[in-house]
Amino acid sequence: MALVAVLCGCGSGGGGGDPGAPANTVAPPPVATVPSDEARYTVLTTRTLDADGDQVGLDAYDLIRAFGGPNSIESPDLYAINHPGVRHIVEDTDATVGNHFVFKIHRDVDMDRDRVANDDRQRNEIKTYASSSDDVKGFENETFVYRWKFRINSSMEVSRRFTHLFQLKAVGGDDSQPVLTISGAERSGEDGIEVRYSPLQQDTILERQPWGLVTGEWLDAYCRVTFAESGDLRLIVIRMSDDRVIFDINETGLDLWRGVDPSHFVRPKWGIYRSILDGDNLRAEEETVRFANFSISEVMLSE
Repeated sequence: MALVAVLCGCGSGGGGGDPGAPANTVAPPPVATVPSDEARYTVLTTRTLDADGDQVGLDAYDLIRAFGGPNSIESPDLYAINHPGVRHIVEDTDATVGNHFVFKIHRDVDMDRDRVANDDRQRNEIKTYASSSDDVKGFENETFVYRWKFRINSSMEVSRRFTHLFQLKAVGGDDSQPVLTISGAERSGEDGIEVRYSPLQQDTILERQPWGLVTGEWLDAYCRVTFAESGDLRLIVIRMSDDRVIFDINETGLDLWRGVDPSHFVRPKWGIYRSILDGDNLRAEEETVRFANFSISEVMLSE
């Protein structure tokens, strides 16, 4: 079951107060305790991806390829029949996280890679994949910790279907559905951000929060997953400006494995992958999601 953030504050005891204090003294508001992962583990390997500044250091695409491999970017400008000539991942900096990446999407121009037949969706993502090194691929019964920060632009809207910002996607076996996603979607006329778990062909919403809680704010995400048919998930997302808990999920016994062969694996994807079937629910203006401080760690849980 998902844990609930514990609120702690100062209560008023009997007879122990300062007799000289004003009668109308108001106790400070309770302080929300930021949840943490109580599991203990040893980090075996870690791979990180950090921006190094606009017009400084390496090109954004070179940084990403060093992290995930030569074909780790699925951006519209990399395909001649899609949206060439306009960089869809650039670098920027701000006072909250410093250097970071900016992912861009355009409702009326961008496509899904070079898949002309996929005219109902568009994509600007980074990923690991079959040719990536094994330390960024999750094999059966392995445990991984993924960390990153992200900021959705304040005016962004979502469709009634999906706007995936993070996916854990199986490669091999029954891999058509993502194992896990953080996605935006409109339901009953209200935009929201939700965590979806997909046992095979069905989606289960583990938690959902109002869209307005997260837009225009930097969020800090932590995700620990054991890739097994009865696997564990610990997902924590915090709003950095005030430590507001957006997601606090602690689940065991989830079907988090799709493979049928030792070579099969699960890989992460970050960016913007969205349906445009109900395009009237999306703005025509450029939308952006900013990402910073990616890390992928394989860990060994303590007994």
